[in-house]
Amino acid sequence: MFQSKMLLAALGLTLVLPALADNMNEMPHMQGKMPAGSAEPTAKTAHGIGVVKDVDPKNGTITLDHQPIKDLNWPAMTMRFKVAKADLLKGVAVGQHVNFTLQGNDMNPVVTAISAGK
Repeated sequence: MFQSKMLLAALGLTLVLPALADNMNEMPHMQGKMPAGSAEPTAKTAHGIGVVKDVDPKNGTITLDHQPIKDLNWPAMTMRFKVAKADLLKGVAVGQHVNFTLQGNDMNPVVTAISAGK
């Protein structure tokens, strides 16, 4: 009895799933759109002030001892960040005070801009 129910369920799925897929393809207004409530979060932009502790152009990273970043609810700390472009590290030196911009969706935002600070 159990085996016949499983067989019927499997047969039902093989008939229903392709029909559902066809229906999705027939809805051009839905193609490429996520259902309400499941959209990807937009990248958050935040600004920070800090002191350069390390510059690693080979790996495209910079280590900053930064002040609190209110936009991200972060306390002051020292962190290594990836940079969006290696060119951002040109002219940046250890010990330099900088202003920087971060962009990302998670706890690993990327430095997208950096300039000399006060």
